Amino acid sequence: MNSSAKPKNEGFIAIISLLIIATISMVIAMTILKDGVKNASLSLTSIYYEDARINASICLEDTLMRIKLEDQFSENLNYSIAENEGCSTTIAWQTPQQIGTGLTETVVNLSVTGTDHNFSRTFDYELKIKKNDVNHTDGSLEYINNININSIEEVTS
Repeated sequence: MNSSAKPKNEGFIAIISLLIIATISMVIAMTILKDGVKNASLSLTSIYYEDARINASICLEDTLMRIKLEDQFSENLNYSIAENEGCSTTIAWQTPQQIGTGLTETVVNLSVTGTDHNFSRTFDYELKIKKNDVNHTDGSLEYINNININSIEEVTS
């Protein structure tokens, strides 16, 4: 009887060893998989966060072009770039100051917000706009706006 009991014990030990090794391997595999999913989620969050900054830049560039081309562009802008993506701009003009003949300087406070998939980034800018009124010999008047950005600050994220 002794000789027949020995193989049963050896088989039992082999099965238990196999189950322990399989369990440890599964725990390691699940940990690696969980870390991979977490890193993928963080990566996607970073992409949305950066896309929100890019969307804010789009509104800033458009607003600066409109200010440069118009005498005093003062509309607030609100764009839908794509589904779940957009940007907006809020403009507040201060009273222009005469700093020379035909030359005025105006401070403009500009707030730009870009959004992407519920992530938003807001930047505040203070612009100093020097407006030069150029009188041409044919009697026409031309406005030339020189824009200087004084500060950039991320407000929310």
